[in-house]
Amino acid sequence: MEVQVPAKQRRLRRLRCSVQNYDWGRLGSESTVARLFSSNSEAEVQLDKPYAEFWMGTHGSGPSFLIEEGESRTLKSWISDNPNVLGDKVFEKWGSDLPFLFKVLSVAKALSIQAHPDKELARTLYKLQPHVYKDDNHKPEMALALTEFQALCGFVSLEGKFVVAMRDASLRISV
Repeated sequence: MEVQVPAKQRRLRRLRCSVQNYDWGRLGSESTVARLFSSNSEAEVQLDKPYAEFWMGTHGSGPSFLIEEGESRTLKSWISDNPNVLGDKVFEKWGSDLPFLFKVLSVAKALSIQAHPDKELARTLYKLQPHVYKDDNHKPEMALALTEFQALCGFVSLEGKFVVAMRDASLRISV
């Protein structure tokens, strides 16, 4: 069954997105994230502050806001009032939370290894330790390098030993 979305809801919407200033981020003077955040929010870049992640989504730690006619409301709130924009299946499964968090990273220092649980384990860990696990979602990830970037892309067991695979990304896109 195809969901009918009124024409008024089909138009593009402007979002004001969030930024995370983790210490591993690039300083504002060198950061693509700082430039994106500044052009998106009209905020002034603090040149000596690290800008690590630019977030677009419904996550409570850095929600996006819909900007319309001088008003601002969370994207999650807007989706809740307009569930048909996601379609029935997505809304039934995820509610007004998007099933992903889109991030742009600006990395100055090596990041720690991250191992994310699957959805079932994420729910359990969040119930047991919500102060450690900030939400009940799994965290599938995909990376697309906008500038030169080196990353670990996986671990493979080889006769009981772990081998780390390295990849160099060299796609360059101006922002």
